[in-house]
Amino acid sequence: MAKDKKAKAAEKKARAVAKTSKKAAKKEKKVAKKRPGEDSDSDDQDIDAILEEYKQKQALHMAIQETVCDPPPVRANSLLMAHPTNAKELFLFGGEIWTGSPPVAKFYNDLYVYHTERNEWRSYTSPNSPMPRSGAAMTMGGQGKPELWLFGGEFSSPKQGIFYHYADFWKLDCSTREWTKIEAKGTPSGRSGHRMTYWKNYIILFGGFQATSNVTTKYLNDLYLFDTNTHTWTNVPPPPSYLAYPAARSSFSFLPHEHGAVLFGGYSRVKTSSGAGAQQQASHKKKNQGPKIKDFPHYHADSWLLRINHGDPKLTKWEKRKKPGNVPATRVGITMAHHRGRGVMFGGVYDIEDSEEGLESKFFEDMWVYAVVQNRFWEVKMRKTKKVVRKDAGDGAGGGGARRDRGKQDELELLKNLALLESKAGVERDDSEVVLPMEVDKSDEEESKNPLAKVEPSLTLPAARFNCALAVQGDWLFLYGGTFEKGDVEVTFDEMYKVNLDKLDGVIQIFKRESALGGEEEMEMDDDEEEDDEDDSEMDEDDEEEDEEMDEEEKAKIDEIKKKQEEGRKAKVLRKMSQSEPPTPLSPTASVFSDASMAPTEATEPESTLPLALPFETLREFFVRTSTLFQAEIMEQLRFKPVSVAEATSVKEIRTAAFEMAENRWWDVREEIREEERKLEELGVTESVVMTGDKEGGGSGIRRR
Repeated sequence: MAKDKKAKAAEKKARAVAKTSKKAAKKEKKVAKKRPGEDSDSDDQDIDAILEEYKQKQALHMAIQETVCDPPPVRANSLLMAHPTNAKELFLFGGEIWTGSPPVAKFYNDLYVYHTERNEWRSYTSPNSPMPRSGAAMTMGGQGKPELWLFGGEFSSPKQGIFYHYADFWKLDCSTREWTKIEAKGTPSGRSGHRMTYWKNYIILFGGFQATSNVTTKYLNDLYLFDTNTHTWTNVPPPPSYLAYPAARSSFSFLPHEHGAVLFGGYSRVKTSSGAGAQQQASHKKKNQGPKIKDFPHYHADSWLLRINHGDPKLTKWEKRKKPGNVPATRVGITMAHHRGRGVMFGGVYDIEDSEEGLESKFFEDMWVYAVVQNRFWEVKMRKTKKVVRKDAGDGAGGGGARRDRGKQDELELLKNLALLESKAGVERDDSEVVLPMEVDKSDEEESKNPLAKVEPSLTLPAARFNCALAVQGDWLFLYGGTFEKGDVEVTFDEMYKVNLDKLDGVIQIFKRESALGGEEEMEMDDDEEEDDEDDSEMDEDDEEEDEEMDEEEKAKIDEIKKKQEEGRKAKVLRKMSQSEPPTPLSPTASVFSDASMAPTEATEPESTLPLALPFETLREFFVRTSTLFQAEIMEQLRFKPVSVAEATSVKEIRTAAFEMAENRWWDVREEIREEERKLEELGVTESVVMTGDKEGGGSGIRRR
């Protein structure tokens, strides 16, 4: 009996040793087949080994290298940012793409710079670039320095079975293209899908998510402020009651505001029990089983104002805003780009989970702007611009000579007023030092240097998609990439477009390479676009014929309509002014306005006294018509400044400051003007008739007081 026990024990031990040796041999064989960095069909591949190989490759770059190249390889979830100080450059970093057969995830950490005037791409490599990632967040600073700040992002195993979230913080010097890793205490935890924006010397970070696997996701709602002066992080704790605090989310819009930042929308998943009908259907199988818990998508449509306490950042508070007006259809996969106090969005997707197996998605191809202060949305429509022919009195040649003569009279009148002001102050000026103001708007000359300047814009917006990268440089909106799903096929667009947010005269294609859609389906989409273009062109021809047939009586009626609308707008603005706080001073532009106290402001008199733009009137036309009024406003402010300021002020500086005041005024009411333009277009009016006689507001004899 004892011998049997000993024999069994020895046999059991031998089996255990054989099993262990078999496992070891199998593991050695598996390791031998694998090499660090190579894609593998297994999701348990060592992510650290892959990242280590990237680091070794990165170390081979001994210095920053610049190369003229083609547009970047196709990718999704990349970062597109405008240069903070150079109005001719865009930066593209990171992203991911599914490639190969079977497809695996590939991540990028390359940096590209697009020169908007030359239509030229350049790639940059450096030894200290961040590791490959997607879903990161980037923002400029609020102090006007040529710097971009990047935090977080994600990396995964080739088949995305394991995820790694970065918690590193980087600064990109936009002038030298050099990356610097920022080491600071209190750094936020690793994440992706978060958003960042800026306020004064602070970088603001909020939200995001952490995915520990392809089935487990944790959404975040923590708030951090980074002081760019002291290089310190501050975690702003939530209030005792979470009622006045945004819920956890990712992929929201985060826009700068004069008091801090404004948050809108976002996406998260919430755990909810399935319906009673489903419970009853399953009750005959498991009577004791409770309600089934599932993750359901939650689309946020709320808006919050973050009011930062500059003295003590920990006292920063969230304030829930009212529901925005004219909210577009519910969607996700959008992040607004900031443009002159507005957010611009394009596309998006809305998913409907009907069952565990089925997922229905609706994709959007519309564009909207969100006025941050007014807390209201407006849909953006492209329209074909028409050349406006003005009939000026006393100039049978078409008005060009009258405009030049009127401009000279304005200059002489301005010089006369300035001389009178100086004589009262006892200041003597050498006439040889006076510099006549130059033409402020040089956009036409700059655009003529761009190879894309002669491209005819299309009135059709790009195809429906979500997660399209957006950036605003000047008054141009740039759209890059994006994703679309057709059945089980996911399409990543390899293309880039731009739209002039001032003119809204159409979409210009920068480049487009064949996407994964391909074949007959893509041809069908192109055919539809061509048909739309043909319909638009036919409608435009019909509009032109109708305009030619318009007689003088109809034009008089239109002028009367515009006059009434102008009076209505002024009354509306006056009502708003009576219910709101006084306007804040404008930012300084010229050397004479070197500090906030010297800046031209709209607080000296009610804002409603300043002229308003007319429908279909461009910024340039608005300034030509009203320049004397705004220059008179600057002259009036200079009367209360020290004599040294008046002495140092040139005519060119006054005109430049007046142009900025007019520009801010023009953009403040831009969306309301566009609404009126749409109404006029419905009546058949598609152009602005501006008479330039002595009765217009741009005449030299008009005064505000």
